Amino acid sequence: MAWAAALATTSLAGSARGDDFDARRAKDVAAVVTSNGASGDLKPGADGKPTLSAQAARVYFDVYFDDCDATKTLCNNVIFSGSWDTSKITVDLINRWNRWTLFCPGYLDTRGQPEIWYGMAVSQHTAKDDVAAAVDRWMGCLQDFDEFVAAPEDFLKRNASEGSAPATAPGSPAAGSLQPASPRSGGH
Repeated sequence: MAWAAALATTSLAGSARGDDFDARRAKDVAAVVTSNGASGDLKPGADGKPTLSAQAARVYFDVYFDDCDATKTLCNNVIFSGSWDTSKITVDLINRWNRWTLFCPGYLDTRGQPEIWYGMAVSQHTAKDDVAAAVDRWMGCLQDFDEFVAAPEDFLKRNASEGSAPATAPGSPAAGSLQPASPRSGGH
């Protein structure tokens, strides 16, 4: 009987903690983003879905929430997006970035300006620590892409590993690599 009471108490405590944070709620994700060094404003977008317009250092980015319920308060997808106001990045350079990165692919928008994105599916079971890890990865992507946009050839040379594609899987030793694997945007 004592074990049943202990199990019930543990289960109730765990469920109370789970109710405090829900990765489907934009305000909860926004709190994680802003506690990780960014500032931002959470507002409804043109379609009524929440959007976080944020800034980390001198880089601006947005966090969009998609696949939301009817009230647009619980959303199953979180999409981080950043864009840069330059037209010096070519299709070849963005393709080389994409061969280097694992988590934050880039593309050129209709004006020829570079953008990156990172998406994550969330549920009521997604832990705050998992969202924090994704935000940390996104912040690393922003930093890496900002360096890439500022000096693409230098960035690619600095991060090259016998060509331009990642030589190892993330988390594995970077054999033959001049630098350790990037925990942020997944290069190397």
